[in-house]
Amino acid sequence: MKYKLINKRNGEWRMENGAKIPHSSFPIPHSTRRGFTLVEMIIYIAFFAMLSVLAINATIMVMKSFYTLRINQSISQSATTALERMSREIRNAYSIDTENSTFDTSPGRLTLLTKDDLGTLTTIEFYTTAGNQINMKVGGVEQGSLMTKTVTVTNIVFMSITTSNSKAVKIEMTLTDNRSGVSKTVKYYDTIVLRGSMH
Repeated sequence: MKYKLINKRNGEWRMENGAKIPHSSFPIPHSTRRGFTLVEMIIYIAFFAMLSVLAINATIMVMKSFYTLRINQSISQSATTALERMSREIRNAYSIDTENSTFDTSPGRLTLLTKDDLGTLTTIEFYTTAGNQINMKVGGVEQGSLMTKTVTVTNIVFMSITTSNSKAVKIEMTLTDNRSGVSKTVKYYDTIVLRGSMH
């Protein structure tokens, strides 16, 4: 059956013959769905807030682990490079320039008397810079730092040991690295005998 709206003023529906259609002929559907209650909204918000906090904490832990790993690598690399170079040069030296060395205190300075590849007498110096890096000079010529840029030496002590048979140098060194609130400090010790001083 066809209907048409013939009275726009009051919006009544009528049949084509003009008969009025009862309201019951157009039942109004009622939705069975309902919205969220205030309690449900609070629970959902609290749940998502907790998930956000857990996600942030997990991210922070991952970043701290990453920085800790990088710090350990940097300190280990710096210690290995510095100690290996100092040990090699001390071992190959025949004596120590005590006048131009600073012993038993930090920051220490070590000046070695040695020979270059051509057998010419020269000096090798190990010292700390204003930026707390261990640097090296050969024959008075700067050779640069023995450490990575992020690592600093907070303590470096050279101790001269002399016996009736030889000379040796004991090294005490403390290295530190600090990144994004994560820091680590490691102490190192080594004693090296000057082969050229043995008799």
